[in-house]
Amino acid sequence: MTVKLTLSVPPKFKKTATMLSKRRKKSISALVVELLECEAAKEKDPFAGLDGIWEDRDITAEELRAKAWKRS
Repeated sequence: MTVKLTLSVPPKFKKTATMLSKRRKKSISALVVELLECEAAKEKDPFAGLDGIWEDRDITAEELRAKAWKRS
């Protein structure tokens, strides 16, 4: 099932989108969906790289909390 979405774009963008859609033999809607799905697939958890960042450090979670609360 699809739902209608209206986009407001500059005239030049509409011309470019129409040309691209004809070249790829897809609707502009299909191109937008494809782009958004591709971008969403690239999204990663911004905290994923922090796993194990405190590993092998001489500080406990309690000490980290105490330092953070002192700043407030």
